[in-house]
Amino acid sequence: MAHKDQKPVVLCLSGHDPGGGAGIQADIETLAALGCHAAPLVSCLTEQDSRRVHGVHPVPETLLGQQAQRILDDYRISVIKVGLLGGPGAARVVRHLAETLPDIPLVLDPVLASGAGQAMSPADILGPLLPLASLITPNRREARELSGETTPDDCARVLSEKGCPAILITGADESEHGRLTNSLYREKHIRHWQWPKLPGSYHGSGCTLASAVAAGLARGKDLEAAVDAAQHYTWNALQRAFQPGRGQLLPGRCP
Repeated sequence: MAHKDQKPVVLCLSGHDPGGGAGIQADIETLAALGCHAAPLVSCLTEQDSRRVHGVHPVPETLLGQQAQRILDDYRISVIKVGLLGGPGAARVVRHLAETLPDIPLVLDPVLASGAGQAMSPADILGPLLPLASLITPNRREARELSGETTPDDCARVLSEKGCPAILITGADESEHGRLTNSLYREKHIRHWQWPKLPGSYHGSGCTLASAVAAGLARGKDLEAAVDAAQHYTWNALQRAFQPGRGQLLPGRCP
């Protein structure tokens, strides 16, 4: 029998950032702050700091799949959240998870490059996963790379044609006039949010946002409400950002 205070479980698959700014630690901190429990699967180990990524080392597919199966056999999963894959093996594991749990929402943050521009995961391994995701959360650069288009509207149209039911294109990487725009596309419905651009450069903001959306879904919010609440949480986390190293600021995810 489940305890009356049982927290919803979010199965997370992402890379390990030894600096603690992005990746699986961002997932764990965000989900804990928002009342969920993270079941973390590390897709790859990285060599990185707050300034740049030096290397990406995928975890063997067999081990990753075995870890996932142990959790599926034991836990009741509310949402799957996917970040950096690092290689095709992790993509195959995600596909198996999505096909095993077709009724469980899957939030996919398509991490293709670091904030400093270093490639981290090839775009072509994400293609088969796009129709399986409930929501994808690319920034504008990632949306262009995944779709081959230029404007956010055209990117969303192509990604929808590829099978994505919902696309949240974020504008933090390309703010204009001191403000950034995030846009949620669903069928014929579009909603835009505008946020003041905070000073500085941040490491892990995209991971934080996607995990916060997953937390909202896990706690019973509908998609648009989860996206709205996740943006408020993320913006506040960036307001609390700190700088432990000599590079980007890290979000203050734990109030």
